[in-house]
Amino acid sequence: MSNEFIGPKYPAPDRSNFERNQFVDDDQMPERDLGSRTGALSNGRPFHLEAWATEGMTLVTVFFSVIGIKSATPDELLQLVLPVLDQEGVPEEKRKIAPKEVLRIKDAKGNEMYSLTFVVGEPEF
Repeated sequence: MSNEFIGPKYPAPDRSNFERNQFVDDDQMPERDLGSRTGALSNGRPFHLEAWATEGMTLVTVFFSVIGIKSATPDELLQLVLPVLDQEGVPEEKRKIAPKEVLRIKDAKGNEMYSLTFVVGEPEF
């Protein structure tokens, strides 16, 4: 039996080129990073999550590879990330995503990633 990986291999999101804004009580810096974590979605696809705040809102953005799901609908993508939103305590009424909120970006290694952002509440600072 081979130990070779069977099926598509999903690259982990690389956000190493993103400069994070540490919390500073400064009106000149409208965006503040609250934290981040990595993990795997139920299908084994690696994800990177960032919590951040801006202009009176707290947001959560989830990044993961588009490989094999480039034509997924917003509802299909939402179903894929629901367990992550559960773990983060995102209120059910905030678990919505419109087609215009489904973004594709290139990560630091040039891999195409989905970027899904959810407004989850008031800033925690």
